[in-house]
Amino acid sequence: MTRALFVTGVLAGVLAGLAAPVAAADAGDWSEVDAFVRGRLDATGTPGAALAVIEDGRVVHQRGFGEDGGGRAVTPDTPFLWGSLSKPVTGLAVMQQVEAGRVALDAPVRTYLPWFRLADPDVSDRITVRHLLTHTSGIPTSASGEIGDRYDNAPGALAEAARDLARIEPADRPGGSYAYSSAGYAVLGALVEEVSGRPFGTYLNEKILDPLGMEHAVATERDFVRERVAPGHRSVFGTPVPFDAPYDTSGVPYGHVGGSVRDLAAFAMAELGGGQLNGRRVLSAEGIADTQRGHVDSSADRYGLGWSVGTLKGTGERMVWHDGALPGFQAMVVMLPESDRAVIVLQNAYHQLRAKEFGDAAIGTAQLLSGEDPRTTPVDGFAVALPWATAGLAGVLLLSVAAPALRRMPGRRAAVRARSQRRIVVTTLTSVTAALGVAALLWWLPSTLGGTLPMALLWMPDVGWGLVAAIALALLLAVERTVLAALDLRRRGGRSHHP
Repeated sequence: MTRALFVTGVLAGVLAGLAAPVAAADAGDWSEVDAFVRGRLDATGTPGAALAVIEDGRVVHQRGFGEDGGGRAVTPDTPFLWGSLSKPVTGLAVMQQVEAGRVALDAPVRTYLPWFRLADPDVSDRITVRHLLTHTSGIPTSASGEIGDRYDNAPGALAEAARDLARIEPADRPGGSYAYSSAGYAVLGALVEEVSGRPFGTYLNEKILDPLGMEHAVATERDFVRERVAPGHRSVFGTPVPFDAPYDTSGVPYGHVGGSVRDLAAFAMAELGGGQLNGRRVLSAEGIADTQRGHVDSSADRYGLGWSVGTLKGTGERMVWHDGALPGFQAMVVMLPESDRAVIVLQNAYHQLRAKEFGDAAIGTAQLLSGEDPRTTPVDGFAVALPWATAGLAGVLLLSVAAPALRRMPGRRAAVRARSQRRIVVTTLTSVTAALGVAALLWWLPSTLGGTLPMALLWMPDVGWGLVAAIALALLLAVERTVLAALDLRRRGGRSHHP
């Protein structure tokens, strides 16, 4: 009996020693992690965020920082929108249909959506479900700007958005190359709607979000209203400004799933747990492993069936991750399956040109917990300067448009009378060509950043409105100089007939 008690005591001591780090962490020994996250929020000017750390199948740390867009303190139950972190959720929904025998990964999409097509019918016929999941369908990245961000909550909005791909020219043959495409995930959402007979958001609630106990999850307009999702924040000349956008049912599969950090932690624990959480299974372990396996080379690492797959810099450990953003929100999940660890950070601000800085909060925390120095991205000077540069250009063009008022001065009138007709024509052609060239260049500029002018207005309002003002003023300048030249030539013609 004495020996048994001794062995029991030793084992209890060993187990207590093993549990001590987690217990200490639970007691509040997360100051270094919290300070790092707070530093990254300060660096990006983010008003509010939520953090969760998962280890060994449970949440060992979670907390909120700052305020939401309504002035309330952020807590682990504060809802955020997740942006492209919706894609792993959609990937799981598709795989549920695969395991139910209703969908085959390598079957053409038109098997399930006969109406689906791009501008090239031959390409449309050969796009498979797997191509859409891995972003290798040939649908160009730019198509997301053509059919996305509609904020459309009408019945059938998702299918209507997917149907509008019929005017999009493919960028490559199916399977030819990787091109990240939210538009492709819109098609996947429409496919799940078709084969399940339910609206996509309703399907997610019934088959994934509710079973995993994600109590504050958002996948429908009703969820959005119920959870009172506060506005996110867009950057306007470096200042976070609330952006109170409506929900977007047409964008759920690729960007408008949301919820609290506690909800997203439940989803991540199910992913790390082989498709189950608290006895509720949403996918087989084999299916989960397939979604987390790198199927194709991507622009970042490799891409699976909804997840990016790579290694954590500095450790070489396998990392399954995804980030996401909407105008006003940013989210990231970093899972380290070998360590049975995950880091989740949700933020209520975003700047398209500073994406890496926002991602540092989650990546850096994962590195910190792995014993490495956390990554921090320097402030992008171009991102900071661009809004001011476009505003400055608009100001210069405004002065150019106003300059002809100087003609009222007597000396200026004499100078005009002294110009020859040839000089008037050459000067006008030069200025009009330059003005039109500036307008065309500014219209084209957003495409170099992977977007369009309407997307710039939505995602980067300071840059977008600067571009709109500059383009309008450049066109006005071209018209003005043409009209003034015509008047000058008319006056000179009149003087030549009446010396």
